[in-house]
Amino acid sequence: MKNIFKTIILVFGILLFNSCEDELDQLPNDSVSPDTFYNNIGEFESAIRGVYSGFLSGNYYGGQFLALPDILTDNVIIAQEGRLSNRLFFEWRHAPNLAYSFMYAPYVVTNRANLILSNIDNLPAGQERSNIEAEARAARALALFDLVRVFSEIPTQSAGASQTLGMPIITSTDPTIQVLRPTVETSYDFIISELEAVKATINADNGTGRFNKNAVNGLLSRAYLYNGEYLNAITAANAVTTTVATSANFPAVWTDSSEDGVIFKVDQDRILDGVSIGTSWSQSNAGAIVPEYVLSFELANLYASTDVRKSSGAYTQIQADASGNLYNSITKMFGENGQNNGTVDAKVIRAAEVQLNKAEAHAMLGQFTEALTALDMVRMNRYSGFISPSETGAALLDAIKLERRLELFAEGHRLFDLKRWNQGVVRSATDGDFFDGTGTPVPSTFTSLPAGSHLFQFPIPQTEINAFPEFQQNPGY
Repeated sequence: MKNIFKTIILVFGILLFNSCEDELDQLPNDSVSPDTFYNNIGEFESAIRGVYSGFLSGNYYGGQFLALPDILTDNVIIAQEGRLSNRLFFEWRHAPNLAYSFMYAPYVVTNRANLILSNIDNLPAGQERSNIEAEARAARALALFDLVRVFSEIPTQSAGASQTLGMPIITSTDPTIQVLRPTVETSYDFIISELEAVKATINADNGTGRFNKNAVNGLLSRAYLYNGEYLNAITAANAVTTTVATSANFPAVWTDSSEDGVIFKVDQDRILDGVSIGTSWSQSNAGAIVPEYVLSFELANLYASTDVRKSSGAYTQIQADASGNLYNSITKMFGENGQNNGTVDAKVIRAAEVQLNKAEAHAMLGQFTEALTALDMVRMNRYSGFISPSETGAALLDAIKLERRLELFAEGHRLFDLKRWNQGVVRSATDGDFFDGTGTPVPSTFTSLPAGSHLFQFPIPQTEINAFPEFQQNPGY
């Protein structure tokens, strides 16, 4: 972990110094030490904003985290006219020396949260202190949850997954700390216990871009679902009061003109304006697009003509590049209202996901009536003239999985859903990158990633192993 924390962490204008092996003799004029900070609620409010800004750093919610879980799967196909960015991930060639450099940013969030928690006693007891503490612990739990999703197996993935390698639980502010990997079970126990501990003390409303009661319970519904604790997932989902975005408001959610159905998002306008999370998919150029990845022909055909996600253009449109080639382009992260620069807020938890978590948990328990009701809460707000097919049994579970794929596309879910269902990736060997399935298809070498492949877990970057040789690499690398 030394390599991760061997850095100076910027929190707005305040440099919170985590001492490195080489001692700094003095602080810059525009900096303060943690020893002279954290003395009043205003300083703690500044520090908690710094925690949220960490989610937009590096390759986290401000970078590839929302894109790679789709790029590695059957949801998208690489566009040959683009820059061929992230191709090594699309072709499953990731390795310790060609790794997703994801460990840094979540541990920055963790360290900033730990600095708050280690100084929380400087605030007088009361709701302000309880709320700040709850936000810091929730953010730290989300950071660890995302780390174990990327680098570790998911408990439902296999019979022995819970005893495989999780990710370190860091509660210290010591930048030289070196912690070996615990089990997945230990990591999930910490995540869930932290969220359970703060759901009663966090404010019901902390404003846009901050954790609140609904966000904590929504995240708990996800964590319990991943952990195979279906009754608890349902209980957490039932505690969420945010409703699914209506069909009328839904398109505006993706241009940041509406927050309908959004439980927690990382608000780049309030934190670090100009983070272009949509450029992983495409860029605009003189009225045309420069596509990086586009919907696979198969996925594009799964969106019905009555589906607002397609009919409104909120998720996808047929668009041309400068050569006139037409693609099923990804417009979900295209930009704010009137923009096409890819700069939008990262939606982390939405009410639609919570309902789908609930539907799946009910279905796994054989409670098909309740599962259908939760599923239809999403479907009735996505399809015009919707009449429930009233599925049951295996057909209902398939419908829930399909709706997750359609609803949560390009939000960082598909790879992790396939992992936890222990399903492989199957891509078409004949469909190309153009809107009608013509164009360049995926090479046959990269059309099938079998369930249980070690490639579902990203490798620990070799730079981290070099800094801490005892740190355990994932099997298969």
